[in-house]
Amino acid sequence: MPEIVVRDKHGEHSHLIEGTTSIGRHPRSTICLHDALVSKKHAIIHQVAEEYVYEDLGSSNGSFLDGVRITKHKLQDGEEITLGKVTLVFHAESEEDDLASLVNISQIADISQVRDRINVEKVERFLPERQVSDLGLLRTDYEKLRLGHELLQSIGLDNSIASVLEQVSNEMLRIFSAARCVILLLNPSTEKLVPKVVRTMDGVEDHASVSASVLKEVQEKKTALLLSDTSSDERFSEAASLVMQGIHSVMCAPIMHDGEFFGVVHMDGQKGVSTFTRKDLQLFVGIVQSVAMAVANAHLIRKIEHDARSKAQFERLLSPSVVEQVMSGKITLEKGGKLRDVTILFADIRGFTPMARRIKATDVVAMLNRYFEMIVDVVFSHGGTVDKYIGDEIMVLFGAPVKMDHPADRAVACALEMQSALENFNLDRDRHGDDKIEIGIGINSGEVVVGAIGSSHTMQYTCIGDAVNIASRLTETAKAGQVVISEHTLADLTDGAKYEELPPVPLKGIDGNIKSYLVRELLTDTKPPK
Repeated sequence: MPEIVVRDKHGEHSHLIEGTTSIGRHPRSTICLHDALVSKKHAIIHQVAEEYVYEDLGSSNGSFLDGVRITKHKLQDGEEITLGKVTLVFHAESEEDDLASLVNISQIADISQVRDRINVEKVERFLPERQVSDLGLLRTDYEKLRLGHELLQSIGLDNSIASVLEQVSNEMLRIFSAARCVILLLNPSTEKLVPKVVRTMDGVEDHASVSASVLKEVQEKKTALLLSDTSSDERFSEAASLVMQGIHSVMCAPIMHDGEFFGVVHMDGQKGVSTFTRKDLQLFVGIVQSVAMAVANAHLIRKIEHDARSKAQFERLLSPSVVEQVMSGKITLEKGGKLRDVTILFADIRGFTPMARRIKATDVVAMLNRYFEMIVDVVFSHGGTVDKYIGDEIMVLFGAPVKMDHPADRAVACALEMQSALENFNLDRDRHGDDKIEIGIGINSGEVVVGAIGSSHTMQYTCIGDAVNIASRLTETAKAGQVVISEHTLADLTDGAKYEELPPVPLKGIDGNIKSYLVRELLTDTKPPK
């Protein structure tokens, strides 16, 4: 499947594409880009027959290929398109597609050709020296230690799983004089084994066949298997793909650490090249256990880094007291979320794009940082949660992740204080000769799904539902300095407000006309006590 690799200040991340893929700053975009120079609805990629076409949607700052602005372009493998400070790289096939095409997982009827098994959870331990009377056993144990030591030295402290697996495969091909090495890791979201490394003795990628029956037993029974003389076993003739490759011997072991299954290492030897023995299997299991430790350590490091980034992100989005509850586990942000009644606030800078054109990009970022610093202080003072930043727009939740009394009152009070604080903010900007910043705010209340939503690699606490869409659309109708709310939010206000009913307007993507109200003042002070 084709993919787009996004390169921005945060690094690289990829998105598989199919059908129509939207690109922009808007949170509903398939690929959401956090760059002030990217329009909310910047571009789309759509499939035409077997080709993929990039189409710029009339964005303010454009899309560029090799420095030339484009509007519509048939994508070729490896092409790079620049949007603001973000680069999109198109790949006709993802890296996993490439590897998956090299591995044939054949459906073998049985595994009666297994010659030996070792339970990796009950693998033999090294005996104290005084208890060893068998010189052969002593040599075997020494060899395990030597090869394990060499492998750990080659792996080092690299926390890149891809790098670790590459080194491991090359080292084991050398140790066992094997023909091929395939390493598959478990995808937690699909529960399927995905090829990560396919290597041959001559150092090139080549097609390899792996028995589905072998993989099943290795995973379910936590057992390392040795198969030999497969090409001469009549019962094995159904695995024609293996026989045709002349495979003479197979070893397969689970990558496991502390009872957790991460994947498998599969090696095969061709006839006339190598035939694996029980001693090989014992060494193989010992080495794979070292691999498992490296993979587990890499996962642990990534988890620590993820937790650190999550805490840093939460500190930017949640009030300090809520951050501590989230990190301590008192509040759980489950993937998939739950239904909850909340009030959603969007605040968007009016005339931002023309303003951004007049000043340097670095000044735009500095201006937004100062503006958001002031706005977020107001949000936190009212108990709000910053859901996300969308370029010059901010989305705020009231009533999630922590339930609160009167979320509609809190949201409207927050919006009015935002407008008031902005007036003082603009006085300072005026003294320095800078353009005035003006915002329009839209608020709606209703039932949405809230929670940690995303992939196994990237999670974000957010909410989805029609109530969010209506709040976003109301923001588009709000003029500079206005706070526009829906009838649902008005109905939820405890003591009401001074407001002006606006003419019903059709909102794009919303059935029927929506009643909205311009709020001028709340009739009660809803700011929470310090």
